This record gives sequence, C-alpha cells and structure tokens, in this order.
Amino acid sequence: MFAIDGNHGFHNGLASRSPSVSASSIDAMPVQYRVLLVDDDPGTRQLLQDILEKYKDIRIVGQAGDGKQAVAMAVEHQPDVILMDIGLPYLDGVEATQCIRKSCPETVVICLTGHFSPPRYSAMRTAGAAAFVCKNQVLAIHDMILSTLGQWTSWKY
Repeated sequence: MFAIDGNHGFHNGLASRSPSVSASSIDAMPVQYRVLLVDDDPGTRQLLQDILEKYKDIRIVGQAGDGKQAVAMAVEHQPDVILMDIGLPYLDGVEATQCIRKSCPETVVICLTGHFSPPRYSAMRTAGAAAFVCKNQVLAIHDMILSTLGQWTSWKY
C-alpha cells in the first residue's frame, strides 16, 4: 500500500538548494537526492540504507532512531526526503513530521509503517507527509522516492 498526493500549497525547492553550476555543466551533473532515514529499529534503517545506497541518485545523509533526533538531523542536514516511521520514541512520527514540515518546508516526508491503518494514514497526511508506504514494500522504496518527488516538484511549474 502506498499513496502519493500533491504538495498542499507549497513545493519542494530541490533545484534551489542545488549547488550553483554553469548552464553547460547542468546536463553532465547527475541529480543526487539527500535522504534521512528515521526508524527506531536499527535493522530497518540498515535495510533501507543497503537498498538505497546502490542508487547513484541517492545519498544517505543520516539515520535517526527517535523523533527528537529526526527533527534535529532534519534541521542540520536539510534533506530532500525523509523516510519516517510512525512509531518512534520521544516524539512519534506524526509529531516529528509536524515539527520538520514547519522548520524544513522544502523537505518531503514519506511515511513508513509496519501496517496500514486509516487513522495513522490520516494523521501523517495531516502532519504533512507526502506519501505513505508499508515496510513490506521497501524493495520499491527508490521508485517511491522518485515518484513522490516528481509529484511534489511538478506543482512548481
């Protein structure tokens, strides 16, 4: 189960946060999205990293094991994407997503969960998550990231 929606009135500024380059070098430079992994299970974080580090367009900028750490790392690293578990200690995924969306409005949050439930989905969407994916679908997480970023950045043009 996964879902993607539009940008709720704002856009992801991926291009605006890229280093400045000359027009002639734009085609030669591959896009690389900065990703923060947030899950209280170190094994899940490692699995996500193992899957994503195989892609040249993804750079893992950090891992957080709780909601407070996720907010601090999001402010520090300004990732393009955060893969956010719901069930986290200190601040749950909903609260952490709300804080991150306020302090890092250009960051796209993709919710991860072990099982789908409509109330959790609704809470994460209300908090500002752009997409929702069950952990049993992590093998397709790269495609989910690109699809979600495409949905959010398409509103810009």
